[in-house]
Amino acid sequence: MAAINPLTGKPYKNPGERARVNAQLAQQAADQGNAAAARAYAANAISAAQNSRQAAAQTAAMNAAWAAQNATYRPTPSNPTPGGDTDTDTDTDTGGGGTPPRTLVSIETVYERGFNVTYNVFSDGSREERSRERERTAGDAVEEMFRNLGLGDAFASSLKGIIDGFYQSNVKPTDAEILAAVYSSEPYKQRFKANEVIRERIKNGQGRPGDRMLTPAEYIEAENTYRTILADRDMPTGFYDSPDDFTNLIANSISASEFKSRVDTAYDALNFADAEVIGALRDYYNMSPSDMAAYLLDPARAMPILEGRAAQATGAYGLNSRTELQRMYGTATISGIGRRQGLMPGQELSGEIYDLGKTKQETEAAFSKAAEDAPAVERLGKLYGEAMDFKDIVREDLSLSGGAASGRKRRKFASKERAQFSKQSALGKSSLRDRTDV
Repeated sequence: MAAINPLTGKPYKNPGERARVNAQLAQQAADQGNAAAARAYAANAISAAQNSRQAAAQTAAMNAAWAAQNATYRPTPSNPTPGGDTDTDTDTDTGGGGTPPRTLVSIETVYERGFNVTYNVFSDGSREERSRERERTAGDAVEEMFRNLGLGDAFASSLKGIIDGFYQSNVKPTDAEILAAVYSSEPYKQRFKANEVIRERIKNGQGRPGDRMLTPAEYIEAENTYRTILADRDMPTGFYDSPDDFTNLIANSISASEFKSRVDTAYDALNFADAEVIGALRDYYNMSPSDMAAYLLDPARAMPILEGRAAQATGAYGLNSRTELQRMYGTATISGIGRRQGLMPGQELSGEIYDLGKTKQETEAAFSKAAEDAPAVERLGKLYGEAMDFKDIVREDLSLSGGAASGRKRRKFASKERAQFSKQSALGKSSLRDRTDV
């Protein structure tokens, strides 16, 4: 039923009118010394103002509250029973001794440590609790926020005790105060521990360009992005698929694009390399094709998984830099070029060729020549008691370390062989001239 304006006998036109009328009645009651009535009217004014957008209603409510606060109850026959939009139930207890009957003058609702409590307010200033309902608090909103972020009921519930405890020392904390308490809690620090690594780095004066703590939403989004990148490339199950696995990435400010570049390089090694490159990767790093992508990306993180062991609690992360990752793949690619020529250049020689930045064309030409000349070089080495093989030719052709010495040695041995051949040829001719029976 709509509240009735006691001044007109008609329903209020809007909350603003109700606020202004009750503020006027509150002031009148205060002027007459009826503190209980003033408080009742003030409560009505405040309630109406909360539902009104009018600035005048807010001002009226403030004035009513001020009047009620400064009124002093003086029980005299002149104090009227408040009218307006209040309940008209009465308490039949006369109180004895000629005390005026206690009359219910209003029903007010107040906030008390997480609850909206409704009281019956009587003309003698007394109150009786009528109902109690838990209010949706800032803590509820924060708890729901973390649950909606996909952190699960367990984590959200772990924050409940922190939030509830905060309410014991703060009557009605704000969202910002609740969040501050949550962010400083141990469960939060553990779940978002990359932020703590960044915080400590900045605190110790070791901050890096772009260092900043991520909000919970940003943190979760980063984890989901990393997870999607790995899933798109069919990385092994158990490899970088939990919050702890992503801590290293976030703590070191490795962006999604940087991470994707590393994953794509590892993926290419696994899926697009030819058989010779795959063979080199297997030989050099002792990995099957299904393990290679994870190993190339992060050997320290992959090995416990590949060996069937759980990762250490402390987490031994050894994420390869893009440079190192490309070197490993480049070394295997160069080895693959040699293998296609029937040669086995090995990790050391292949890595040296990669480090010197030799082109694919230069490398192919050197391996092709080495494959052609290797039999003659090996024969010379055996003939003169020094080991020589195709690697000496490759080193000489590509100007690698020891290449010049290999060339000099090969030319010296070739020269000796030519001299020996010439000597043998000269002896043969001399023998023919000395014969008398020809």
